[in-house]
Amino acid sequence: SVINDEINRINEIVSEFLILGKPTAQKTDIIDMRTIITELDPLILSEAALNKVNYESFIPEKPIFVDYIKDQMKQVLLNLTKNSFEAMAEGDHLSITLDHSQSQCHIKISDTGSGIPEEELDKIFQPFYTSKDTGTGLGLVICKRIIESFDGEISVSSSERKGTVVNIFLPAQISKKM
Repeated sequence: SVINDEINRINEIVSEFLILGKPTAQKTDIIDMRTIITELDPLILSEAALNKVNYESFIPEKPIFVDYIKDQMKQVLLNLTKNSFEAMAEGDHLSITLDHSQSQCHIKISDTGSGIPEEELDKIFQPFYTSKDTGTGLGLVICKRIIESFDGEISVSSSERKGTVVNIFLPAQISKKM
């Protein structure tokens, strides 16, 4: 079982390196961002129940079209929520809020977990930096690379013992191209 665990860990690291090494020219689609969150909600709710954490999502009624790669966007959101779950204790709260302006889609992931110390905040997007015993230090690097490949921005603000907020801004499309 130790060998299998280590093989799985090595596979995870290699997969992350492959994402980092991929050329950025990939086929994107204009998709309603609400679809991604709606599809991920059952997975996140299940993880929240397992961790005894409260979870809710706030999704607007009107579609928010963004040009991106669906699987990569799912990976970003799952990675960020996984980080939140690892920082939270029983009874804490996680939320995902989707909003938009005329030209931007805004995804806000906030938790009431342990937070990130101020001196570590500017290191979190550096390759191989991790505060976890089993982390590779590539998760947030990959998230940032994916978001930037969609011409977006990602930022993190945090307070120790109060929680963390991740803001993602992506260019919104006026309507879906047919």
